[in-house]
Amino acid sequence: MFDEKPASNRRLFCWTIALVQDLMRRALELAARGRYSVSPNPMVGCLIVRDGAVIAEGWHQRAGEAHAEIEALRNVDARGATMIVTLEPCAHHGRTPPCTDAIIAAGVSRVVVAMRDPHSAAAGGVEKLREAGIEVVTGVLEDEARKLNETFVHAVTHRRPFVLLKAGMTLDGKLATVTGESKWITSEAARQKSLELREEYDAILAGGGTVRIDNPHLTRRLGWNTARAGWTRIILDRRRIVPPDAHVLTDGGATIHVVDDANLDALLADLYERGIHSVIVEGGSQVLSEFISRGLWQKMVVFIAPMVIGGAEAPSIFSGEGVAKLTDAYRFRFDGVEVVGSDVMITAYP
Repeated sequence: MFDEKPASNRRLFCWTIALVQDLMRRALELAARGRYSVSPNPMVGCLIVRDGAVIAEGWHQRAGEAHAEIEALRNVDARGATMIVTLEPCAHHGRTPPCTDAIIAAGVSRVVVAMRDPHSAAAGGVEKLREAGIEVVTGVLEDEARKLNETFVHAVTHRRPFVLLKAGMTLDGKLATVTGESKWITSEAARQKSLELREEYDAILAGGGTVRIDNPHLTRRLGWNTARAGWTRIILDRRRIVPPDAHVLTDGGATIHVVDDANLDALLADLYERGIHSVIVEGGSQVLSEFISRGLWQKMVVFIAPMVIGGAEAPSIFSGEGVAKLTDAYRFRFDGVEVVGSDVMITAYP
């Protein structure tokens, strides 16, 4: 969908809409290269195109470094060319100068944008380019662009981190046996996938019970992430049951140890102010249930192992008060189903 200036759209898309969409897909592929390095910034990709042919490419490689537009404009004559970019060019001075100034100075004639920037401080680039006489079209593959940067969009719009709930459970919904044994319900392949997810997020949150029983390190281990945002462990320890020699408190990594009764929404607001834009919740039943019942999550990834273990007292993914009617159920939208090792990985949204 191209949502602005339809007359301009018709002139520009003498290339054909299919070609423009193909070019934007390439820009989105470039943007995704920043998945493990740009937080708290968004992933952005950019092409410079002349007569339908790409003459330069660029992507935002790390927060604080050159934006995708600047990378694409390096060492290329862009006069009269078209820029394809996945996010509205910034019009403000942040760590780097405004991209709009560089685009105008380069003599670009048209800019095709996937989505407007939801960050109030950075928005306004489209208007600035149009004031300079540059033709601008927005809304090309906007849904795809928004999904790519779903954590960024949510964080800057709501001033709360994007929350991913992650769990490994049996087919009957159990996180552990009646004795608390949970290593290992899911396969090695599923555990590897979980580690990969950690590389995409700024922080991980677990409950005090999980830390007391399993004494996990809750670290990133693959070495993929090079973002300035770093990695933070958040331990929700309202009952003060985490031992002082727990790995998360003694291994030298960044840990936020929450021992008061502050509500989750207030905690999320504080995390955002600390620069944390995305959090994986790998807590036990109590923590997961609180996030679900209060609607404080944006995405869920569940690994389901092909086994049942039963037990009315065995912890399940949701232990909150049961609903009396199906119309009161907490409902999800399945977005993807994938076989990972011997398990099934389900991705869902509220």
